[in-house]
Order: sequence, then structure tokens, then C-alpha cells
Amino acid sequence: MSLGRATKPRWTKVLRAWLSVAVTAGLLAWVAQRVDVGEIRASLTAGNPLWWGAAVCLVPFQVLLGALRWHRVAERLALPMPLGHAVNEYGLGIVLNQILPGGVAGDAVRVWRHKQGHGELAAPLRAALVDRVIGHWAHLLVTFAGLVAWFKVHGEHPPTGSMTVLLCLGAFFAIVWWKPPPGFRGLVGDTRVALGRGTEWAFHGAVSVTLVGTFLLSFWLCATALGLPLGLAAFTAVPLLMLITVIPVSIGGWGLRELSAVVILASLGWSASDAVALSAAYGLANLVGAVPFLLVLGKSG
Repeated sequence: MSLGRATKPRWTKVLRAWLSVAVTAGLLAWVAQRVDVGEIRASLTAGNPLWWGAAVCLVPFQVLLGALRWHRVAERLALPMPLGHAVNEYGLGIVLNQILPGGVAGDAVRVWRHKQGHGELAAPLRAALVDRVIGHWAHLLVTFAGLVAWFKVHGEHPPTGSMTVLLCLGAFFAIVWWKPPPGFRGLVGDTRVALGRGTEWAFHGAVSVTLVGTFLLSFWLCATALGLPLGLAAFTAVPLLMLITVIPVSIGGWGLRELSAVVILASLGWSASDAVALSAAYGLANLVGAVPFLLVLGKSG
């Protein structure tokens, strides 16, 4: 991944934004044709607000964990920022990712605001990319553990091809880490600096796995609010369900997440309507929990 001075033409950014809108709208329309929208609306309306509110209250804690990781990476790359500033900017990035096309617009904003005092945009971009990479590693690790436990928990094999896809992703990360191709050398070098010591590995491992764990807990809380029997599938199925939302081609993961929920949870006997209701409850909890961070826009970067 090149971190040079060149920027993409404006038309490519506009095209990507419209592509994200089209993907989200198209997938939601496809899902809506296969579920009972009225049933989903009734399920969300009748849900227990206390359990759902607990999921909303998890979001600031998730922001804190993500900001801790980003702050630590930035410190190691000689791009320091106060932790309080990191929390505010990370929270702003989360809510903007929820409401703007592309899935990374919020990250672009926090990178732009982090650039003040650090010269060119490439420097803070490096820290944000390393932060993302460490988060993806943790997600893959938890997903793999969930798939290993799938048979013991559910008495059947995980969805066809899921383990193969995950092993291929793991192999890709391993190859890039040990023998990075030219376009990834800078990113891998920065990641090695950020994870240079055993204490750093332990810190980032603990923070990132805990962060993924809070996402799974949020799904469990939303399922409990709706009276849906998620149980240990929060550990086995949800990490796999969430994996597709890593692809930055939607608005806040909407559409992608619902499609993934229908496919993955169907293997556990869930109806499409219940799967979509859970996904929607989770998406709304994330959005509501992050909205207060929009106040950061009134502050200087």
C-alpha cells in the first residue's frame, strides 16, 4: 500500500461514494424481498429497551479501546497525540463511518485532523493503517477460534467454505508479513515498529481481542433484547458474520451485514427475518451510541 504524495482523482472518490450507496441500497432491497419487513419492525418495536440500551452504552467503551490502540501506535511511530484527543477523534471517525459512504470516510477525517502538527498527510495515514491492520488480525484470530469451536458448540460443521476462506486470509497475512511485496513494505515496516517489543504485542493483543469481544457482546445484548436465542453463536457465528463488513463498499456496513446475517445464521436454523432484525438492532445501537461524538466536529482538529 503506497503512502506517497499522490492523491486519487476526485472522480474516483465520487464514484466510490456512489458505489457504496448502490451496494447498500441494492443489498437492502434484495434482503427486503426475502423477509417480512412488518415482522422485523414489530420485533424491533417490541424489544426490551434495557438490553438494547446496554448495547448502546458499550459503544463509548469500544471507542476508548480503539483510541487506546491508535494512540499507542501513533506514539510508537513518533506521531504523538493526547489520549483524550485520540478518544474524541476515534469516536468521530466511528460515527462518520456509520453515516457516510465508503466505510472509511471517518478514518480519512481522523487522519486529516491528526495531520495538524505532523506535516504531510502520509505520516498520520501510516498510523491509521497500522491501527486497522492490527484490528483485522485480532478479528481473524477470534473468527478462527469461533470456527474451531463450531462443531463442539453446535454439533455440526461450520458453513461450507468458511474455514477455507479464513485460512486463505491468514496465509495472505502471513506471506505479506514475512515477505512483503513492494506495495506493502512500508505498511509492514510500520507495523513491525508498532509491535516491536513483546510488551507491545501483549498490549495490542489484549486491547484488540477485548474490542472484538465487545462487538460480540453487543450482538448478544441485541439478541437478548429481541428475545432471540443467540447464545454461544455470539462467539462462533458472529465473528464470521462480521467479517464481510471489513470490505469498505457500503454505508456503515448496512446491506453487507444483513446479507451475511441471513446466510450465516440460516445455517443455525434462524429465519431470515430474525437474522435481519438482529443485524438492524446491532447497527442502530452502534449508530446511536456513536452519535454524541459528532460534537467533536465543533472542535479544532
